[in-house]
Parts: sequence; structure tokens; C-alpha cells
Amino acid sequence: MRLFSDSEFLINAEPRSILAALPPFRDELPALTRRLLDVYCASLSWHQHVDTGARRQILALDARRLGHRDLAERIEISPGGRQPTWRCAWSTADNVSSSAGATMSGHGGGINAILVAGLIDSAVAITASADRTARVWDLRTGQARHVLLHTAPVDAVAVASVQGRSIVLTGSDRLVWWDPLSGEPLGVLDMGSAVRQLAPAADGRVVLATGGGPVVVDLSRGTRVVRAITVTAAGRQARYVAACQERGTRFGLSVTEGNVVSAFTLSDGAVLHRGVLRTADRITVQFVGDVGDQSVALFGHASGACTVVHAHTGTVLHTLHATGATRLRDAVAALTVHASSDHWCAIVGHRDGTLRTWNLDSGELLRTTQAHAASITVITTHTIGGRRVLLTSSEDDTVRTWDAETGEPRDVLAGHTSDVTATTAADVESRPIAVTGSKDCTVRTWDLRRERPSGAPEGHGNWVRAVTLHQEDGPLQAVTTCSDPYVRIFDAGTGRSLARMAVPERDFLQACAVFAHDHRSKIVAGGAGGVLAVWDYATRRRDVTLRTGSASINTVAVHTAADGRIQVIVGANDGIIARWEPYTGRRPERLLVPSSREESVACLAIADCAHGPAVVSGHFDGGYRVDSLEDGRPLQRQFHSKAVKAVAAGKINSTPCTAAGDDTGLITLRRLDDGVILRTLRGHRDAVRSLMFGELAGHQVLFSGSRDGTVRIWDPTSGDQIDRIDLPDFVQTVAHENGTLVVGYGREVSVFTTTQQQPPALRGSD
Repeated sequence: MRLFSDSEFLINAEPRSILAALPPFRDELPALTRRLLDVYCASLSWHQHVDTGARRQILALDARRLGHRDLAERIEISPGGRQPTWRCAWSTADNVSSSAGATMSGHGGGINAILVAGLIDSAVAITASADRTARVWDLRTGQARHVLLHTAPVDAVAVASVQGRSIVLTGSDRLVWWDPLSGEPLGVLDMGSAVRQLAPAADGRVVLATGGGPVVVDLSRGTRVVRAITVTAAGRQARYVAACQERGTRFGLSVTEGNVVSAFTLSDGAVLHRGVLRTADRITVQFVGDVGDQSVALFGHASGACTVVHAHTGTVLHTLHATGATRLRDAVAALTVHASSDHWCAIVGHRDGTLRTWNLDSGELLRTTQAHAASITVITTHTIGGRRVLLTSSEDDTVRTWDAETGEPRDVLAGHTSDVTATTAADVESRPIAVTGSKDCTVRTWDLRRERPSGAPEGHGNWVRAVTLHQEDGPLQAVTTCSDPYVRIFDAGTGRSLARMAVPERDFLQACAVFAHDHRSKIVAGGAGGVLAVWDYATRRRDVTLRTGSASINTVAVHTAADGRIQVIVGANDGIIARWEPYTGRRPERLLVPSSREESVACLAIADCAHGPAVVSGHFDGGYRVDSLEDGRPLQRQFHSKAVKAVAAGKINSTPCTAAGDDTGLITLRRLDDGVILRTLRGHRDAVRSLMFGELAGHQVLFSGSRDGTVRIWDPTSGDQIDRIDLPDFVQTVAHENGTLVVGYGREVSVFTTTQQQPPALRGSD
């Protein structure tokens, strides 16, 4: 454990060996060790794929993101006292967490379900995976105890008590029950179709959701004597099931095809009630729980509505529907119920990341929270220190915790690199923890006692798509979009949030630019559904909102003509490049129309060539094109082997040129006027997503950002790589001005400043 207090050991040791030795709980460790391990675990998955130099940069950055500036300065100085060329001035910290515990790897597919159970000697997590296995993990050590093999993806797990003995149940194309101590199978029951859900009852029976309908399996007489009843009267294609109890009566509840909701006895499958629930509004999720002395079922619908039903009788108690929730992304994705101080609450999570809290007694909407940037997948609750805490997991890779009574945020559990698909909470060795599973194939534990420190700059809810820098009578400012409805403005020196402006219909914004009109600065942004909006930079007031078409706008560029006319050029997902002159009252006009949808525009740049102003564009079909900005006349057509998602225009030794980066990681420099290739830059190991010509200490440079998690700085004259900055996520966008470099990577924005007056000496390629 002493080695974990040495930052140089963490930088240089093999990450897999550290992962195997990491303690799941760190609260009893010395403060320095705990901070170092918090920093190391923040980007644990990224450390396994980079070299020691990159790991040092990432650890220093994560230390700053977690608020440990002194630790960051200690980490970033290499042995021998060498200082970094670029130092992080500030960073958002929305996708980093100090609450991480163990990371358990071994699954070869995404995690479909998790539960925590107590065995005789330890608490365990049991996980179901698409890799056709379930696993039993020891939460005390973080190690896998058993691998439970199946012949099909495992979608469901449960623990049941049979004759006083705990057994593990797993569902794939069959139901298998296991001895949790030995990992040996005790019995198998072929179901003939996939088992989607398992719901154990207290009397040794288990309700299954299968393609043939709901099935009740009776294990009450022992694991060798099994009886199965298919409740055919409830319908086929059972999607959701529950085992319910009310006033001593045990019964099952199911949702089958056609939105048919049925209740039935567990003893013989006799139907208690059966009805169609809102036929035109597909049921998307079900939750069943005890509310006082009643068993209540909540059904979420594709419209965003939620129906509350008395499970035993089928009586509809409430229909919860927020005004304006009508679009596909408003569909209900997760549900739970909890007791508040004086009433019962229904918590409804939607596909657009919205969390709504309803008074279940009156049907009143209590609050609406934009909780996540993507669909909420699971909602659960846990009691911590006498307070009820809400946990919401999401396809935005995070789990967030909230005070269930007030709705105030507590913490962000960030570290997964893909959708969080399963979440549960439990007390292990007197510690409240969350156990989460993800499509990234890992299972992680989190300390729920911690609360997120305040003071971090406001983060981005989704992947950062565009960054531009602008100076407006004061400090340098960064303008960003991130595939949500907002344009954000930050102080580039301090990270302080200055403004957040929204489009009215919640369309996601992808691209932005800043231009001057009538001696005032303006922001233009475009995004989903062809929305295009302009704000006044100083007043933050939205001047114009329009639609260029139905296809999403992927990229925006601005050109100021010789006569002062402003032209906004947009590239859309349907391959159309349109030109618009704001404040003239005229609609956008098509400049270029594609011959096929594969020519979808990925990126744009404006350049002045021998033929006049031109638009340089990169396309998803690998096309690189130069066209006249005046009449759309084609000037050049080139093709790359993969999609071109980054272009830039600049000069090399006074010669107008362009740079184009493709999905292979190759950057091609061309002479603008005739398209002759000047040189190719090799170094990136994945798709190039951003390019920008700039100047450092009077020298021309080219900045590139890539999915390989690096920003590279090139001498475009020689083609040499001058420097490299490593980030712990895919780099989406870069912007540079006067020694300040802003990088958008994943859901984060970090600002770096150069520590040298002259460009650094050549460090060489990797």
C-alpha cells in the first residue's frame, strides 16, 4: 500500500497490476494516498492504453479537475525537473469523480443487470452480461468469485430463498439456478425463448417474462422439484413482470404485447384482471412497489406520460403527463417510487435526460430537472445518514445522486466510458455504496457518502462539439456547443460561466461561430432539425431563429465579403451546403446540393484562393472539396479512403493552403489554388476531428485534435510534430489564440496556456 503514495510508481507501473491491487474502499487510507488513488481512478480505463508520458499529463489534468492543484504541480514535473510545455489553467469537471472505488473487469459484453446480495462471508454483486455469462463479484476484494456460463446473452439475475437457502437465478434462453458459494448449477429449465426479466416472490416462486408469455416457476419444494406454469391468458411476448403482495395475497403482474396488463395468481396462473392500457401509447417501462398498504404499478409510455395503477385490481389511480412532453425523446425510460416526509413521490426519468418528480397522492408535478444529457436508464434510492438519496444512471456515461427530498444534486459518479445500464445501491461493511454496470463491460463501485466539491466550473451535459474564442472588451472568452440546446460562454482565463443561451424548441446545437455585424459581435449556432440561431454577444438576446431544412446542421463557418456583407455558411447532414446573409430578411439559399446522402457534410472552412472566396468542405464519404463561395462552382474534388471530419485553411510560407484530417488519422496539407499535396502528417492513431492553423511566438503551427485523445502541434513547413498534449477522452474540437489553447474532449473543456515563450524543440513523433 506504501507504493500507492508514490506518484512516480502510479505513472510508471503497469495499469493492470494496479487495477488488480486497488482497494475497493479507501476511506481508512492516509489522505495523500486517498487523493492519489482518486486521481488515478478518474481516468482508469484510459491509463491502460497510453504510455507513461501521456499518463503523467492525464494524472496532472485529473488532479486539477478534482481540485488538487498542488498535487497536479507535483505530478507534472518529470524526474530531472523538466516542466511541461503546456499547463492546464482550468477545466470543467463534469465527467470525473472522487467517489470511485473498485473497477471490476472481465465481462466481454455490456452489463444488462446487477444486484447486490449478502452471503455468509461477504457481500457480493451479481451481474448479467451480453457475453453469455453472469458473474459473482466479491465486493470486499473486487475480485470475481464465479463465472456462470450460458449459451445465450444473460438479461436477468435474481436471488431467491428456497427452503431457507439462498440461490442465484439467471435468465438467458433458459432459467438456471446456482449455488452462490460454489458457483455450481443446481438446475436448468429451458424456456424456448429469451428470459427478459426475473421477479422472485417470498414463497419460493419466481415470475419470468418470456416470449411465450409470463411464466411462474415454483421452486418452493426444493431446487430438484420444479413446476412451471405459463400464464397463456395474459398474452404472449411478456416484456415486464413483477411479483406482488397485498394484505397477504401474492400475485403476479405482467405487460404483454399490445400493452396488455394482467394480474394473476402465483399458485395456478388464474387471471385476476386483464386490460389494455392506452393502446396507442406504447408502454416503455414498468415499476411495481408498495405504497402504504397497497401494491401500486407505474407504467411509463412512449409519449412521456405515466399511468399509475392499483396492481391488485387494475384500477387506474392517476395519469401523469407534463405539458409539452410529446416527442419521441420524451419517452419514459425509468421509474421508481419513494416516501417523502408527508406524501409518496413518483420519480420519472425520460429519454431526453429529464427527471420529473410527482406527488403520487395528488398527481401534482412537483419539479422538473434536466438531470442528464442523454436517456436516463435506471432510477433507484438508498438511505444515507438518515436521508433518502436518489441515484439516476444514464446513457451519458454517468450516475448522479440527488437529495430525494429537495432534488438538490449531491454527486456525479463519472468514470464509465459508455452507457450506464445497471445501477444498484447497498450498505457493505457499514458503507453505503453504488454498484454500476455499463456497456463498457466493467462493473464499478462508488462511495455514496462523498458529495461533489463545489467550485468547479459549470460543465457540459453532452459531448462538446464546437469551441471558438472571442475577446469582447475584456478577458478572452470561450463559446461552446455540446449537442444540447445551449450555447455557453466561459471566461477563458478562470473558467467562470458567463452565460448560457438556449434555442426555444430544445433542438440540440452542434456548431457555432462568432462574427461582427454593425459594430456588434454576434454568435451563430446551428444544430438538429436544421435550426439556426443568432444571439447578440453583449446582451445575450436571441435576434434570429430559423430553419434551413429538416436535416441537422453539422458545421458552421462565417465569411465577411469585401463589401462588408456577412455570409453564414452551413453544412448539413443531407449533404447540402447553404449560404445565408443574416439581418437581410432573406431565407438561406442552397449553394451545393449533393448527388447522394453519403455526401453528408462533416466540416467547413472559408478560404481566399486565386478564384475568389471559396468554401472548403470535408464529407462523410471521404470527399474533400473546394467550391466557389459566389456561385457554388466546383474548383477541386479529392477523395480520402475514410471520412474527412476536419478541415482548416491557412498559409504555409505565404502560400494559401488547406489541411484535411480523415478517420485514419492522416492529415493532408494541400496547396489551395491547385490542390497539389504538399505533405502528409502522420502521428494520430485515430480519426482527426479538429484542425486549426495558428501562430506560436511568431511561428506558423497547425493544431490537430483526434479521437486518440491527443492534441498535436505541427510545423506545417517541415511536417514535424512539435508537441503533444494528452487528454483522457476523445478530442472533438480545439481553438487557439495568443498562447491560450481550448480543448473540447468528451464532455469536458480544458484551457491550456503555454509555459514557454518560444515553440518547444522538436519532441519527435511517438
